[in-house]
Amino acid sequence: MTDFIGEIVFVALIVGIWTIFYRENAVYKTISSMSVGLMLAYWLKGGFDTIYKDVFLPASQINLARVAVLIIGLLMFLRFVQSLSFVSKWPIAILAGIGTAIASKGAVSAMVLSQITAGPFLTSDALTNVNNVLVWVGIVATTVYFLFSFRRGPALNTVSKVGQVYMMLAFGVVFGQSIYSASVLTQMNYLLKDPGYYVTALAIVIVVADAVMRMRKQQPAAEAAG
Repeated sequence: MTDFIGEIVFVALIVGIWTIFYRENAVYKTISSMSVGLMLAYWLKGGFDTIYKDVFLPASQINLARVAVLIIGLLMFLRFVQSLSFVSKWPIAILAGIGTAIASKGAVSAMVLSQITAGPFLTSDALTNVNNVLVWVGIVATTVYFLFSFRRGPALNTVSKVGQVYMMLAFGVVFGQSIYSASVLTQMNYLLKDPGYYVTALAIVIVVADAVMRMRKQQPAAEAAG
């Protein structure tokens, strides 16, 4: 019985969120607000547990590294003291510097160097040559798109538009992969199997009834305007 109720609630939440594809409504707003609140509570709980386990407990045992981390973290709260608010910028600068260094270490080799040193440009395979040309054109054009430090002429503006097309294609592929991913297909499976199809059928009836009622309300207004 518990599993049955759980699946009904799960499917109802999925259908409620997907009603945004029909029109914006109170059900969608309520479920989306609940989702944001639950995720925030989950992240806060996990964050507090991590801080307590990995920072406070080791710091209480005079672990100098953890004590330093604790002090740097507490300095952020000086932002609420007007006379000492400038001190809160120090830990933010440290965090940004370390994060940038760690991200750059992997990003430069994976996203830049690996593409520059991607083997010979021309090979005996014609399709590989076409692919190499498309990749290099995309790299150059997309890079030019993000050059904002000087005014673009007609040539650079054209190259920039090519980069924009490449980015739109990439975003479309990513969106298509996310829609076709296993998680979405799993949700569809819940909607079409027992007991989920009861909720799905009810939702379809409600949407159709709402659409008919809205059309009937709009007809007198359209006739009056005509």
